[in-house]
Amino acid sequence: MALKKDKKGNIVKGRGSGLTDLQEAFLERIKDEGIESGSKIAKELGYTNYYRDRRTDGTAFHREMIKFVNQETKSVEAAKGTNLGKLISIRDMALANGDMKVAMEAIKIINDMQGYKAPMKVEQTKIDITATIDLTKQPEEDNLLDIDYSDAD
Repeated sequence: MALKKDKKGNIVKGRGSGLTDLQEAFLERIKDEGIESGSKIAKELGYTNYYRDRRTDGTAFHREMIKFVNQETKSVEAAKGTNLGKLISIRDMALANGDMKVAMEAIKIINDMQGYKAPMKVEQTKIDITATIDLTKQPEEDNLLDIDYSDAD
């Protein structure tokens, strides 16, 4: 059967257009055990094509994985330590799948949680000075100071 893709590049007909029983079982377990357990779950289920399938854009499995990762990114409800571990997993999974938008969002949240925020307030350090010098007057000799480098100490 020939592959048919929609305008977004999603496979709508042919191989990859639907989930296999193995993929459904994998997704169910990943929802219970977490994305960080993906490799372990794939091994236990005998899902040998897991790494290929999660990287193949447009397949039903890839779309479901991205949905799951996006949901994980948005649900920051548990304790900070647990969330940080999940966010690191989400970042890693998004990078592995080439989803830079989700990866950048996870990195931003991780940095915020660890206190690596850019300064919120910027102060201007430039000073503008306007002066008028009358070049028609003769300088007054007695008011001038001669400063040497040795005087700077």
